[in-house]
Amino acid sequence: MPLVPRDRADIKFFFGRGATREPGPDEVFLDCDDAYLGLPDKVQSILRWAYEREYDFVLKCDDDVVIKPAALLASGFEQADFTGWQDPGCKPGEIRTPWGFCYWLSRRAMKLVIDNPLPGRPGSINTHVHGNDEAWVSTVLHYSNIFLHSDNRYYLYQGEVPKPPPRALRAPPPRPRMQPKPAGPEAFAYCIYLNWTGWHDTGPEVILREFHKVFQETR
Repeated sequence: MPLVPRDRADIKFFFGRGATREPGPDEVFLDCDDAYLGLPDKVQSILRWAYEREYDFVLKCDDDVVIKPAALLASGFEQADFTGWQDPGCKPGEIRTPWGFCYWLSRRAMKLVIDNPLPGRPGSINTHVHGNDEAWVSTVLHYSNIFLHSDNRYYLYQGEVPKPPPRALRAPPPRPRMQPKPAGPEAFAYCIYLNWTGWHDTGPEVILREFHKVFQETR
């Protein structure tokens, strides 16, 4: 946080309903759902808060991301209404959707998201309730002719998968693991995304160790 130039950007941590204390100076408590399925509600509430305070752009950034602030703020995000890194799983013809850990919205895009009903509510573009905020935001903007500007300098960091323990005699050799493509020196946002032992089962001590490792290597 001390590396962020405060004449260029403000940092706020947003919380939904349920707080039992007063917010700190860099915290904002909102009247919104704070559960996983409530992410579209929370993102919409964050954007409403920012829009009412006349912010020109918002970077929605998760708390498992290492940022290089100077490079991020010099990345040219202000040249588009919607910027992030397109999910590689998007197929041709599908709505262009970013990985949700880090994406920018302009003031124009904010207003569209604020004014659209949440997923599963009457009049919503999405007829079913879901917690995928980036998919909902992308859909809302898509139908207003705002399309994702994809920037691969937002990087999904998966680390180096540890070697498996030695196997018993005559056991077949382990299958080779695909190593993720390393981030280039131009990367400025690293989501620490470790699924070494299963979907979201990697322990917090491992995640924190890798988080600090990336921070030290990229600062």
